[in-house]
Amino acid sequence: MQFFRLMGIVPLGIGITVLGFLWLTPFNEFHSPPLFFRIFASFIALGFILQGGAMVSGKLLDPKQWQSVASQLKQFDSNSEQQTTPAQKGYVCQHCGAPLAANADVSPHGDVKCGHCGKWFNIHARA
Repeated sequence: MQFFRLMGIVPLGIGITVLGFLWLTPFNEFHSPPLFFRIFASFIALGFILQGGAMVSGKLLDPKQWQSVASQLKQFDSNSEQQTTPAQKGYVCQHCGAPLAANADVSPHGDVKCGHCGKWFNIHARA
């Protein structure tokens, strides 16, 4: 656990070094970065600083927090499995609910005649 906190020093150091180089270099001198680059790179360095700071402070890897999140995900997963409806095999008639016969002729637009009730329906229509 402490190793992960120590790993946060690397991005924190990179971010602080980049910010220091960008803003401590005098303006209008040879090899000084332009203002647009200073602002753009500062946003990138800020991400490194925040990530490193979170890892060093240990807020990112709290084991009790991860356990509670994992238990909530398990509850959510078990609830979603119970609520799913079984998938229908094949098409059914929208009027009587009879399954479509294996030898039924379907038009290119999806129109078919039910072999049970004799009514026409479209297999692409939403119920």
